[in-house]
Amino acid sequence: QQRVFRMIPGLERAEFLRYGSVHRNSYINAPRALTAHLAAQDDPQLLFAGQITGVEGYTESAATGILAGINLARLLAGEPPLVPPATTMLGALYRYLHAADPEHFQPMNANFGLLEPLETPVRDKARKRELLVERALAEMDRFAERLGIAKNAESGVRSAE
Repeated sequence: QQRVFRMIPGLERAEFLRYGSVHRNSYINAPRALTAHLAAQDDPQLLFAGQITGVEGYTESAATGILAGINLARLLAGEPPLVPPATTMLGALYRYLHAADPEHFQPMNANFGLLEPLETPVRDKARKRELLVERALAEMDRFAERLGIAKNAESGVRSAE
């Protein structure tokens, strides 16, 4: 960095107190090494979550951690692990981590481009997002119902039945 900075006119004799560094994340090549529910290929009870899986963002990391905890509890109880539908943001992120091209895998944050496309294309971007969100919420409601998680009609808060 010093060599490059000194090439800039006026900085030939400048004093640099500290040089910058590039932010780097260490992550697993998830499509190659992890299952659809982010367990090690060779050990289904070794689950991964957060940045190491190739997700970016605090919410994404927290969500994968919560689901990893749920899935480990299910596995230990002899139940199959869960992955939300790919029409939901978390499900779409899990699908990306599992199905992305392992040769070109890069970390990803949640974004509308990961979601399954709508059955009928919508040109208006705001309307398209609104429809994607409505579909995701409906799918998550159905997913929660299958798990026996009831929604309180008054508060909208979910609880185990």
